[in-house]
Amino acid sequence: MPNIRSEIALSEDEVRDYIEQSKTVIVGTLNHDGWPHLVPMWYSVIDGLIHMHTYKTSQKVKHIERDARGSALIEDGVVYNQLRGVFMRGRFEIRDDQDLCYVIGIHAAKKYMGAEEEQASPFVRHQVRKRVALIFHPEKHSSWDHRKLP
Repeated sequence: MPNIRSEIALSEDEVRDYIEQSKTVIVGTLNHDGWPHLVPMWYSVIDGLIHMHTYKTSQKVKHIERDARGSALIEDGVVYNQLRGVFMRGRFEIRDDQDLCYVIGIHAAKKYMGAEEEQASPFVRHQVRKRVALIFHPEKHSSWDHRKLP
């Protein structure tokens, strides 16, 4: 009997395309007591990695400063035979870099609002002043696409 998990897994190209095209990632960090802290985030894919920006004082930044391990989940589908997703575990990197936050913000403005840089630049420049970049470095992933089920 074939392993159904291997039959519904996304190929590496499908994983890459799915992550690039999806809109929301559920970010998991570890709270001070070890319990998971999950938050939805908009993101951009830059150089093949998930990039986000967030306030320097946010709870997720505090968690990552203490322990960089975390997870990222991107999923969709409403009924069983349409469920699809990618779960990744890895480590977060924090970069206090306004230029990088600006690039992430411009990517996001294009992705989520269809705005060009000229339109979005003033808003993004203002928005990223108190933010840091979060870069997720996946170490292991699993994926599924129930549309591949027989």
